Amino acid sequence: MYVRIARFEGGDPEEIDAEGALLRDGIEALRRGDATSELPARLAQVTSRVEMLVDRHNGAVAVCVYCETAADAREADAILAGMSPANKGWGRRVSSDIYEVAMDAPTRIGAPK
Repeated sequence: MYVRIARFEGGDPEEIDAEGALLRDGIEALRRGDATSELPARLAQVTSRVEMLVDRHNGAVAVCVYCETAADAREADAILAGMSPANKGWGRRVSSDIYEVAMDAPTRIGAPK
């Protein structure tokens, strides 16, 4: 598994929430098979999961996009690099990197494997 992590700084907390809601709605539309103007349909085909991490105090956001293969991660990166947050509420993108997920392990006893 691979993850593309894009980091943004200088965002406004209210606009970060609004942008997050647009992203969430777009992902839900893609999951239903509906067209969306926010996200290209191909993104749903090359990704398996999306996480949005927020540091409201510092106006920072990290968006983690998970893909099954390195090729899918590169394609997701190309798709997302061509996009920008609709209202620029996340601030400016300061980095975008792709990592292989080398470990993903639950730490709680009895947690699902």
